[in-house]
Amino acid sequence: MPVPHEVRSESIVVSGTTPQMRGMARATQTAQRIRSAHRSYAHLFESLGIEDRAVKAAAKDSISALRDWDPEQHQEITGVAMGAGLTPADLMVIIARTEILSLADRSVLPTQQEGPREVGSTSPASECSTITFAADPSDLGAPCVGVQTWDWYPEFADLWHLHSVSALPGGYGYAGVAEYGMTGKIGINSAGLGCFLNILFSADDAPGGVPVHSVLARILGVAGNVDEAVSMIEQAPLSSSSVITLVDPERTAMVEISAGKTRALDGQGYAVHTNHFLDGAFAQTGLLSPPNSNTFERLDFLQNAVASAGVPQCAEDLVPMLCSDPAVGGVAKLPKSDGVLDSATLASIRIDPAQRRIAVSPGIPQYVKMRTVVMRAS
Repeated sequence: MPVPHEVRSESIVVSGTTPQMRGMARATQTAQRIRSAHRSYAHLFESLGIEDRAVKAAAKDSISALRDWDPEQHQEITGVAMGAGLTPADLMVIIARTEILSLADRSVLPTQQEGPREVGSTSPASECSTITFAADPSDLGAPCVGVQTWDWYPEFADLWHLHSVSALPGGYGYAGVAEYGMTGKIGINSAGLGCFLNILFSADDAPGGVPVHSVLARILGVAGNVDEAVSMIEQAPLSSSSVITLVDPERTAMVEISAGKTRALDGQGYAVHTNHFLDGAFAQTGLLSPPNSNTFERLDFLQNAVASAGVPQCAEDLVPMLCSDPAVGGVAKLPKSDGVLDSATLASIRIDPAQRRIAVSPGIPQYVKMRTVVMRAS
């Protein structure tokens, strides 16, 4: 199993004059890794007890939903699939992984009101943690910035890459992080709009909607600011839950999605999010996954960190606030060595919208000085 902070992520440049050509260009450079990602997700879903036929049916439903909502992106992923030697349904197993995960048995998951549940002797399980800072409009010297730890299964530590994507006619170019096979995930576009993602869980989640990762790709390629991105999320036929955090040079917003319903949380100063709903109504159907999730502890850690923080000058100033004790397995989490299915911090990501800048480092935030790749969207 690869060690997250030792991964040397591939960086690709993707261009094309049509959506399908851009998809083919992506696959030409990454076909083998896309097929590896497909096999890894098929294995993950099997280990979670999701039948293969259910995975395939969910993938096909998400293809139909994407075709209706964003025909150009559907053409692009068709190009990716063709170039990678996969069917579109195979590729959608990767892109719609969040939606397909809703098919796993959720009867064992506690509600947000019940709180985390101990699971044997395993340590608390973590996931992504995000911080943003929105400047007061009267403070002309202060920026809007954001940072995130991206946590996922360590088996996927070398199945993500960096990409710089050229604009299609009428759209924006963008740069950032994506899992192999996806056309977008965490990133910044040439308009100065950035986005982060945290997974959430609701009792009402279902497969078959437009994948949240497809919404991220559309935001990066088409939306010019936070307002446009919020509107785009509100209009998307989503079926699962997440929070998409948006940052532009003037504003930030965290848009919670609960099985397709949305609520935008915004304001000035610092904002933090982990993996449970902050909106009171959404929290009523919120679930904790895995059952021993440490999402509440991580939120407390972040809130304490920002409570005493001053005004940042750039996104790098927020990195120390993510640096929890790795031995505890909180915001900064190292992979386990016992083979237990659990998450770890795969990357630490910083976005400075005014500079169209994203900085990505593999592993926990304590290692950002060891290896960082800086990209600018154009």
